[in-house]
Amino acid sequence: MRGAAGNSPVLPTRPTILLAVLLAVASAQCAARLPQRPSGTPSDAPGAVELFTAATAHCARLTTLTAELGLSGHAGEESLRGRIIAGLEAGGNVRLEGVAPFGPPVFILAARSEQATLLLPRERRVLQSTTVSAVLERLTGLRLSADELRQALTGCLGAGTGATEGRQWPGGWRSVRSGTGETIFLREQAGVWAVTAVDAGSWQADYADTLNAYPRTVRLRSTDGRVDLIARVQQLEINTAIEPAAFEVSIPADAEPMTLDELRAVAPLRTTQP
Repeated sequence: MRGAAGNSPVLPTRPTILLAVLLAVASAQCAARLPQRPSGTPSDAPGAVELFTAATAHCARLTTLTAELGLSGHAGEESLRGRIIAGLEAGGNVRLEGVAPFGPPVFILAARSEQATLLLPRERRVLQSTTVSAVLERLTGLRLSADELRQALTGCLGAGTGATEGRQWPGGWRSVRSGTGETIFLREQAGVWAVTAVDAGSWQADYADTLNAYPRTVRLRSTDGRVDLIARVQQLEINTAIEPAAFEVSIPADAEPMTLDELRAVAPLRTTQP
């Protein structure tokens, strides 16, 4: 299958998917109910580390994922809704496409080893020589690397890093401290312990609708409340081969270069707004 812009290959697992990313500016935003966190004074729970290790055992085998992401939420005062097709591979490789109902994609973000190129086919603009985290910060307000995004979407943050500091609260909550600094919360669901939330410094993740060890609803939000995005994960496929060319983008000869500051002004997620 070939991409809609630059005739570049796209992810091989979606033969005929029409994607749309629609961004509407709202003057007021109704805040969604904040996800739960445990309250009260915790006590030691050394067994929580073992529960976390078992709950994330599948993460050690996670190398690639492809999925459709149905997005909703807000970034600042802007309300975000739409769909993105995503492909991520361990090692900082990623491809994200936001495609309008008709015509070229709204944007194509492709990266190898966290080095990103962002193409805006409709504006014939291109951003090169930057990082995935810098681009995602401009697009969503959350500064995540490609590998962090892959782990965040699958509930695998902190897996395999040597968790410590097991804690427990009334109501069935457990937590651990990962080797990379996240506080990771677990709860028992249908007799199986699963990661339900992560506090990662300036941002947080919350998980629901776990199926076959992977969450199907992922909420990512900044601790200051400015960014709150929900991704409903559909068509999830794990460890399927992704064409190496998917992590590249063919740049049209007439594409004009742009900077990160200009990307903020262009706001590509608003380009489909009538």
